Amino acid sequence: MEFWMVLTAHPRLRPLAVPLAAQLDAVRAAVDEGRLRQHVERLDAPRSRRHAPDGLARAETYVVRELEQAGWLVERRPFPLPGRTTPGVNLLARPPATARPPAVPASTVLLGAHLDTVFGSPGADDNASGVACLLELARLLPSHGLAAPVRLAVFDEEETGLHGSRALAAELTGTDRIEVDGTDAEAVGAERPAAVVVFECVGYYSREPRSQTLPPGASLVFPGQRRRAGRRGWRGDWTLVAYRRSSRPLARLIGECLTHLAGSGTAILARDPLDIPVVGPLLRRYVPATRHFARSDHQPFWAVGVPAVQLTDTADFRNPHYHRPSDTPETLDYRRMADIVAATAVATSPLAHP
Repeated sequence: MEFWMVLTAHPRLRPLAVPLAAQLDAVRAAVDEGRLRQHVERLDAPRSRRHAPDGLARAETYVVRELEQAGWLVERRPFPLPGRTTPGVNLLARPPATARPPAVPASTVLLGAHLDTVFGSPGADDNASGVACLLELARLLPSHGLAAPVRLAVFDEEETGLHGSRALAAELTGTDRIEVDGTDAEAVGAERPAAVVVFECVGYYSREPRSQTLPPGASLVFPGQRRRAGRRGWRGDWTLVAYRRSSRPLARLIGECLTHLAGSGTAILARDPLDIPVVGPLLRRYVPATRHFARSDHQPFWAVGVPAVQLTDTADFRNPHYHRPSDTPETLDYRRMADIVAATAVATSPLAHP
């Protein structure tokens, strides 16, 4: 028991180096909270190839236009859907030509979020919030000289089984097939990213006491993180950074950037328990909380050995509007979303990783 408690302990977050803190402050000052809200409002409708195709088509058109207006080259990457004749489509955006130095594929960072929603929900938090962060990063990164190592991905069909991210992870790494709950496999591809950051429900925060819950068994696996949440009065006012051992440095840096911007305790880091040698399979079987680490588009990249981090507000463990018709733009905290945009931009920057 002590073995896995040590391996899932909360990493110590350190103050940022002065140059990095200065860069972060400058980038945060340039993030436009009004534009974040505008993006969410423009995406405010059910979006799905299965139950809301017109809404998805409008959302795709808007996303592509915003990316292209920011100078990014957008590719449509179709992929087959089980049991359906029409394919899903991921969007992959490359930075403006003026932002590209000589190519260094090994340093590429992929930032992603899914566009589709569940039936009947306009999906402001899930996941227009994540897509809005991508669109603001598309505007922000080139103007601060941070776009060169970045690719932006808008995943399709997340809500139906991570089909879009599974397809794109396979494409980028040269893997024929990825089983979401299967054995991890190393793969090498010409476009293989060095790291992935996924935004999944990043907009809902509550300062009300006891607005935050945890899945069953989480307190056993993450006692340090539980204490941190308890010290905040179980307020849902922090961002979860989920990671594996390979992505720990990136997760830690994102946490340090968020802490610099929003204050102590506003970022809580948690390692995927299934990443722990020997103990992981036992936790999968006996601790239900471990299943929640595989609920979004970071998981297929974990499955092929790509370091990946998920940023989330913890969704249904906090947000009463999750997967409901009431998941609307006015329920979100755009200041905290802006912090996430700035933290991600700087944590993946050349200054952070010389």
